[in-house]
Amino acid sequence: KIIHSILKGNSFDLVHTHGYFADIVGIPVARKLKIPSISTFHGFILTDRNLIIYDMLDRISLKFSNKIIAVSEDIKNDLIKKGIKESYVEVIENAVQTIIDTTTLIHNRQKKRKLLEIKETEFVVGYIGRLSVEKGIKYLLEAIPMLNSDIPVKVLIIGDGPQRRELEDLVKERGIEGRVIFTGFQKDTENWMPVLDVFVLPSLTEGTPMALLEAMACGIPVIASAVGGVPKLIESGKNGILIQPAKPQEIKNALIMLYKNNSLLKSLSNEAQKTIISKYDIKDWVGKIENEYLKICK
Repeated sequence: KIIHSILKGNSFDLVHTHGYFADIVGIPVARKLKIPSISTFHGFILTDRNLIIYDMLDRISLKFSNKIIAVSEDIKNDLIKKGIKESYVEVIENAVQTIIDTTTLIHNRQKKRKLLEIKETEFVVGYIGRLSVEKGIKYLLEAIPMLNSDIPVKVLIIGDGPQRRELEDLVKERGIEGRVIFTGFQKDTENWMPVLDVFVLPSLTEGTPMALLEAMACGIPVIASAVGGVPKLIESGKNGILIQPAKPQEIKNALIMLYKNNSLLKSLSNEAQKTIISKYDIKDWVGKIENEYLKICK
């Protein structure tokens, strides 16, 4: 009723939804009021019974949208397999701000490390995002006990979600409490990113992940699972390291390689930034989205 009242009481030319809840609520109301709608779709997550039901309702809702933006080719293919017409789907990958102030990065790195009592000599690896099963965070944690004790690693888990308690229990089971820090949810994630020496995205499924783009834009070397749109973004060994999902041994090997090879670390950092500037600049993304708006509102 609230959404219906808002849309009916204002002169909207277009409704743009993000996520299954917005789709399920927003698209039918927009259609009822004869307002064109467009949805950005980030992927199917089928990790529990409720999400399976939401997925089914979302698929039904999406069929009534005028256009669907998929954030990767894999997600577009998933949508088509789920019964969405190919002509309704346009791939527009995510993008980020590419103007990064180096002085600010250094300041935030020092400030946050001091806050967390992390020494500059410690090798900080971490993840930023939602703590849920499909993100594969447990495989990062399982890789840590495999590392030699002479590698002064700290793991930073920034974010919150339904799997947090399970992950905290796993840390205790593996006896790595002193090497792992859970910060909980943070609003200013862009200020936390520079703390990391390496960003790890061990996901089991992905589109074009924002956190990965943001890490690369900041010049943080990345290790990421070769799933979804990630292999299109990363050329392994050039601008990041690709690993197979659910393989803690591969995460361990990649971390050791980066810790021992400072020249590779710097090279990956430089190439990552170049990739984002050339292909994932927010200005280009805005132009593509605007173009889709104009097509629908003609």
